[in-house]
Amino acid sequence: MNKVTFSKQAGFHSEVKKRVDMYFEANGLSKNADWRMVLKTVLILAWLVGSYGAFLFSSSMTMSIISAFAMSQAFALVGFNIMHDGLHGSYSSSTRLNQIVGLSLELVGGSSMLWRYKHNILHHTYTNINALDDDLESPGFLRFSPDRPWRPWHRYQHWYAFPLYGLMSLSWVVKSDFQKYFTRKISDYEFPKPTLAESVLFFAGKMFYFGYLLVIPMFFHPILHVVFFFIFIRFVLGVSLATVFQLAHIVGHNTFLRADKGSGIDNEWAIHQVETTTNFAPNSRLAALYCGGLNFQIEHHLFPRVCHIHYPVISKIVEKTCQEFQVPYVSYPTVYEAVKGHCHFLSYLGKEDAVGMTRAPQVVA
Repeated sequence: MNKVTFSKQAGFHSEVKKRVDMYFEANGLSKNADWRMVLKTVLILAWLVGSYGAFLFSSSMTMSIISAFAMSQAFALVGFNIMHDGLHGSYSSSTRLNQIVGLSLELVGGSSMLWRYKHNILHHTYTNINALDDDLESPGFLRFSPDRPWRPWHRYQHWYAFPLYGLMSLSWVVKSDFQKYFTRKISDYEFPKPTLAESVLFFAGKMFYFGYLLVIPMFFHPILHVVFFFIFIRFVLGVSLATVFQLAHIVGHNTFLRADKGSGIDNEWAIHQVETTTNFAPNSRLAALYCGGLNFQIEHHLFPRVCHIHYPVISKIVEKTCQEFQVPYVSYPTVYEAVKGHCHFLSYLGKEDAVGMTRAPQVVA
């Protein structure tokens, strides 16, 4: 893996961190979950159990479709709201409780072990840096960065991207995780050999997921019926997950960088996070509720260990500090505007000569 460092200290990170810390101290608040988050967790898990039960005992195609769709959204809510905070260590001050909460990723077919490497380390450190941020990696049908290879069919990617997001979710659960586990590689990053406990958790989690979502339903419904709805659930989940995550980093206002071996980026890490990230629908309570605060993606990237229920308030502090340091703070007013921005940028990346807002790293002596 290329070693890339952030060589500049502009004082922005220390200042915004100080101001946010002062907010919590002045109001006597914990940065972790409070009763609102606990209630939200209980309701989401109840939704998941209820929709799963409704699917098992559905007696008509209409009921199967409704319950399967509800289950896909319960999975999305678990991912956005519960798992994400747990694996970032922001749900609780207790490491053990965070680990337990993070295991909810296994409920939706993922691997909490791989997520820590792929998301916490690579994506949050090297956001939008080609060959380092695995979120820029995709099947050859999609191009998420101006530094990725161009192919003629990319001209039309803004038309077929969203259906492909659904299929990528299916690939993730039946192929990608296993490929990463056995090769021990995520893009160019080679992670440590899993311990026995991590390996047991990985395979036990997969067996549990396929067991309750494929095997058990086959005792209640025909095999083809179950397989069809398994694919349906993964497809809808994939579109839901990708839409939220793509709106934050794959839009025209974001910066994209190249990673050269033995290079350094002449920028402060925190400023880099703001320049490569975008917020959307900041005034929508529904968006914040559904996305687990990930519509405040800038705040999340600066303060991943702060529970998402606090993002709407601290976003005012972050935005004001960005203005003072002349750091671009981009926020789309609505989900619609953000989706439109994402589609326009996909269309732009479909051009062979697309260059984007790319800053090349400077070599460190």
